[in-house]
Amino acid sequence: MLLDSARRYLDRSCSFEQRQASLNAAPGASAPDSLWPAFAEMGWLALGLPEAVGGLGSHGDQAALAQELGRALVPEPWLANTALCAPVLNAWAPDLAAELASGQTRFALAAWEIQGRHDAFDVQTQAGLQDGHWVLTGRKTLVLGADTAHTLLVLARTRGRQRDTEGLSLFRIAADAPGVHIAALPTYDGQRTASVRLNAVTADPGALLGPLHGAWPQVEAALDTATVMQCAMSVGTMDKAFELTQAYAVTRTQFGRPLSAHQVIRHRLVDLFVSVAQARALTEAAAAALTHDAPRRMRAASLAKAFVAQAGRKLGEEAVQMHGAIGMTDETEVGHAYKALAAQANLLGDAAWHLARLEQLDPLDSTHQPETPACDATTP
Repeated sequence: MLLDSARRYLDRSCSFEQRQASLNAAPGASAPDSLWPAFAEMGWLALGLPEAVGGLGSHGDQAALAQELGRALVPEPWLANTALCAPVLNAWAPDLAAELASGQTRFALAAWEIQGRHDAFDVQTQAGLQDGHWVLTGRKTLVLGADTAHTLLVLARTRGRQRDTEGLSLFRIAADAPGVHIAALPTYDGQRTASVRLNAVTADPGALLGPLHGAWPQVEAALDTATVMQCAMSVGTMDKAFELTQAYAVTRTQFGRPLSAHQVIRHRLVDLFVSVAQARALTEAAAAALTHDAPRRMRAASLAKAFVAQAGRKLGEEAVQMHGAIGMTDETEVGHAYKALAAQANLLGDAAWHLARLEQLDPLDSTHQPETPACDATTP
């Protein structure tokens, strides 16, 4: 019922033509405000949160919705709010989590910095107490949804060295606070991100969220949640790209025969179908593991992302290639799907980064293996 209702609404309100109009708007312009209240009214912002803060559903429900959002190539900052910020707010500021779930307030997590690349714990931004108030100085990059956010959640170093995971703290800063400079940076796949500069930003003592010096474990859990939901969005985009390619192969004729009449095209379509099914299975298993202990959660999230990043990029390339030259144009939906898959392959860590992370994790005990689905011999 959730998937059916989501697909009906997105087909009506987030069509490809509406997406094109949104992308042709002025750089950094916000998406139509009418969509966000509708997302809140339908409970899409509350998925994965507990009932105490107005939430409903499980991570599995959240991942299912993410697939539909990815399928429709929705530009709204759903991932930035419900996957990146919601887990942190639920743990340390339930009142703010309730504001997020109701659509009243939008948030953005300012974690990454240029020198750290995919390592969000590589933090140079400093926060210290002066005259009883916190003062933050530094720069953040790839802040998803910051251009429409009311509140920033800023990860800053309060002690320790640059790449230490200990010594990081999280602060709640108003997006329009003095000293906060947000530069909107639309990405090539139509999403919205921003660069944030903090110039001696002053915040009251209550701006600290969670334990002083100990924010990283909860932030890392939020990053894993967002990674899994981003994988789910990629699965939806993969499914849409496959559907478009299959339809094109059936209707496009050459020399009096449809493309699908050629056996080699059929084989390639089967390979794409299998990759979508494998990506979906791994993502669903990772969503189920989000409530488990940290090593199991981290392993499941990285396993899913390492596979989906590579499979998604390859499927996008195959889809465009089978469309021919028309697949490279902005007038075709498959071209937009490919750009989305290429961008998603690098967002929140690329395949190489997640494979390296898996290598660093201790092997799981044989009695506590992750609940990954059985795959056939074609699994890479």
